[in-house]
Amino acid sequence: MSLNLIDNEKRDIGKEFEEEVKIFLKDKLGFSDVKGGPNFNIAPNGQKNQIDACGRYKDILFVFECKAAGRRIKKSLRKDILENRSKMRMVLDRYSYRSIPEYKNCNFVVFIFITKKIELSEIEKNLFKNDSNPKIWYEDENLLEYYSDLNEKIGNYAIYNFLTDYGIHPSENEQLILTSLRTKLGNYQVYNFYAKPKDLLKFTYVARRRSLKEEFYQRMLDKSRINKIQKFLDNGGIFPTNVIISLRGGDKDFKKINCSETLKDCDVGILKIKNSYNACWIVDGQHRLYSFARSKSNELISCIAFDEITIEDERRFFLEINREQKPIQPDLIWDLDGLANPDSARGIISNVVRTLNNREPFMDKIYIPVKGSKSEKLVNMAAFCNGIANASLIKDITSNCIGIKNPLFTNITKTITNRVATVLEGYFSLLDRNFKEEYKSFIFGNAGIPIMLYVLEPIVARIGRIPGLNDLEKYTLAITNFFEENYPSTESIKKLREGTTGEGARRNCAKQIGLYIRINTKDKDFWPTMEKDESIEEIILMERRIANFIANKLFELSVNWESQKIPQPIYINAKKRMEQDGVPFEENLSLGDELQIITRKDNWDDIFEEIFIAKDGFQNQEELKLAFNYLSKIRNPQLHGKSTPINKEDLSLCDIYILRFSRIIPETII
Repeated sequence: MSLNLIDNEKRDIGKEFEEEVKIFLKDKLGFSDVKGGPNFNIAPNGQKNQIDACGRYKDILFVFECKAAGRRIKKSLRKDILENRSKMRMVLDRYSYRSIPEYKNCNFVVFIFITKKIELSEIEKNLFKNDSNPKIWYEDENLLEYYSDLNEKIGNYAIYNFLTDYGIHPSENEQLILTSLRTKLGNYQVYNFYAKPKDLLKFTYVARRRSLKEEFYQRMLDKSRINKIQKFLDNGGIFPTNVIISLRGGDKDFKKINCSETLKDCDVGILKIKNSYNACWIVDGQHRLYSFARSKSNELISCIAFDEITIEDERRFFLEINREQKPIQPDLIWDLDGLANPDSARGIISNVVRTLNNREPFMDKIYIPVKGSKSEKLVNMAAFCNGIANASLIKDITSNCIGIKNPLFTNITKTITNRVATVLEGYFSLLDRNFKEEYKSFIFGNAGIPIMLYVLEPIVARIGRIPGLNDLEKYTLAITNFFEENYPSTESIKKLREGTTGEGARRNCAKQIGLYIRINTKDKDFWPTMEKDESIEEIILMERRIANFIANKLFELSVNWESQKIPQPIYINAKKRMEQDGVPFEENLSLGDELQIITRKDNWDDIFEEIFIAKDGFQNQEELKLAFNYLSKIRNPQLHGKSTPINKEDLSLCDIYILRFSRIIPETII
């Protein structure tokens, strides 16, 4: 028996979790009269009914049943769930909870069954969804992590989101009263108003992505960003832009005010909102609003509130707004695509990775935003999804499928999702079985997985059908031998990890593995397109990324940026090409054009110098020009059909410059 198991046996894991819940209720949620434990009972006179943890918020009593394990396991708790219903009925029986002096004035009781490191089956989770008396909510340890984190960032206002999750409403005398304009935007009824942030916060809810809330869409609050905005507010800062709100739930009442002049298409009135702590869902602007939670400022904040729109509309508005503003975390974009667009290529890839996170060897090892923090995760969802996309594993025809269709492809969404997930599960399970432990942190990490996926595409193409474990085994053994022969030490693996941060370097590593497989399996036809140079593709992608970045930044300076901020010869040529091919103006800019635009004196001084001359960027303008000129030198002969070979040194320098640009310029969301 391992030392860890011995330690777990000595510890009372269940009792520790009960104490963890009680500390959470008291310190993070600010509950009063927190009780629970082996000697604490809530039952009619003369009966026993032990309660693990409970606490009071005003006149609401929350009662928790706690179940925990020392390590993550799958375990049936059906019997415990059914017994818990009887226990909770005893709490309500003849209002026995009121026999506890501290709870005698409570008018509502909320029951929560919470687990830690125990995975319930969907059937057992459905026991909580069924109508039951009393209603019992199910949560796991993510509840504690989420609201502890939220409390750290926004303080006491976290309690209102918590109450909302369990259907708790404000008292009758709590309401938000606003002077408002009411009008129509398209097909939507909207209200425009200014509000005191600390009044608004009590009625505000953010649909953040977390466990058991998969339909939601917001990223988690960034503490450092909140702190920066708070300092800005404390120094007298104000926000001229609107917070976007969705009014859903609660009671709304709008009474028009008689005006001396009639306003066309617009009513002036008093908007009253009550009976819901989540009446105002924040679609965009959560960091701006919640920065007021700990700020001494209570300056008015401008809001546009859409009346009774669906969560699908909210999600769409959120994506549209953020595509044009601060880039959304790539993991969150991939996560949302699986929900919002399940039949699209990105949606299929997203759901393949979600499926793998529930199977070995990736069980709960992929960072997926809905699942909580990144701690102890081997790979980011974005790295895995991008790897599948770059390897073209769900396309109907891939580069090595010569004369045949990709065996993994089908037009049926559910089938291709399960098919690709099953093949990846088998492929990586064999790699997991074959590799020694010292290699696994790389092979199953953010660099290794994309490399393994690049190699898988020619393997599937060579097999020519949906591969089984027997088909894959000789290739996975060859991959294992390649690493053991070429990277025999921990230091050599470390250097490999450092040298494969860019896509070009990962493709190059994959091709080295492919060449080894070709030689050692004596299969000269394996990976027929290996010698085709793909460096140009990465440069073109970066060229487009830079062009979109330039367009977004110059638009911030001028709506007519094309004519005002672009050198005249470039403007004339790009406009002419735009009229001919119909693509956006910026799509017609070359690397040479982009360099001239960026280094034009007014553009450079106003915006680009502080962006490109940075710690993770370039030392000076001359180095920036060198990078542009070098990438252009590689790109242009390839673009015009010349077969000039690119040596290893050229590839390495190309990777360095691509990496520099990628650190500065956000990835374009397609």
